[in-house]
This record gives sequence, structure tokens and C-alpha cells, in this order.
Amino acid sequence: MAARDLRPAREDDVDAMIELARRSWLSAFGQTAPSALIDAWVRTDRTTEHYRRYWKDMLLLGDGTTIVGLVQPLEAEINGLWVHPDHQGQGAGTRLLQAGEDVIRRAGHEMAWLHCSAYNPRALEFYLRRGYVETSRERSRHPAGIEIVNVRMERRIAPVNTP
Repeated sequence: MAARDLRPAREDDVDAMIELARRSWLSAFGQTAPSALIDAWVRTDRTTEHYRRYWKDMLLLGDGTTIVGLVQPLEAEINGLWVHPDHQGQGAGTRLLQAGEDVIRRAGHEMAWLHCSAYNPRALEFYLRRGYVETSRERSRHPAGIEIVNVRMERRIAPVNTP
């Protein structure tokens, strides 16, 4: 990949995507989530299963031969967006978010939405700065016994102009 190329994921990217997701998740939650949640995340390793199953739905942003971030648009949802910690704060997240919104827009949706963990305040701020608004909070009990709060955020996106 050339500097900051955006492209669909390929099956041979899966191992690098899993590594990126793990590093990004730990960067996002390592200092803010309860240790029981982090322990459960390590034990269950849902990351591997998720990326092996859903890689076809993802877009990657690269810098040279390295994947620096990924986004998974799913219908009208930004189902996941991760940027490697070494590349955060350099515009990669914004570019990935815009790419995900473009997919959503082309699918005919005028509203993009996502869930963001309340344990990830940097991501909440990132989405707020990009025009997303909080519309609800969903509370649930994680199997580790911890209350999880997912913040639903939405942003109106301009529809695709059709002649």
C-alpha cells in the first residue's frame, strides 16, 4: 500500500488486522476499563473469530506495507473503527470514518450510527468532534460481572445525489 491508501480488506490481511485490533483495543481500554473486563477480553479472544469471519466487510488504510487502521461499515452502522496506536492523531481515524460513511451513504442511508463504549472516552470525544451526537445509553451486565455502558451516537450524512 502506498502512503495512506484506502482499500478493501483481503483474506491475507486477516492476521495483521487481528494484531491491529488487539493493539488498538488495549490502547483504548487499558487505562480506563476495569481489569476484569480486560481479563475477560484476553480469555475469550473474540477478536480472532470476528476478523476471520467479517474481514470481507472491512476497509483498510495503509502506510507503506503496514495497515494503520480499519473500518467496518455495516448497513447504516460504523460497526468498528480502529487505528494503530502509533498512527493515532494523524488523520487516519477521520479518513476511515469518512470512508465508512461513504459506504453507508452509497447504500442509501441518510443517518450513520455507532456504539461506543463509555470506557473509551477518547473515542467518544473523537466522534463528537466529527458531528456525532449521543442519542442513548444502553446498559448491560458483562459475563465478567461488570456493568457495560454503550453510547449510541448518530450523525446525519448527506444523501447521494441521483440525477
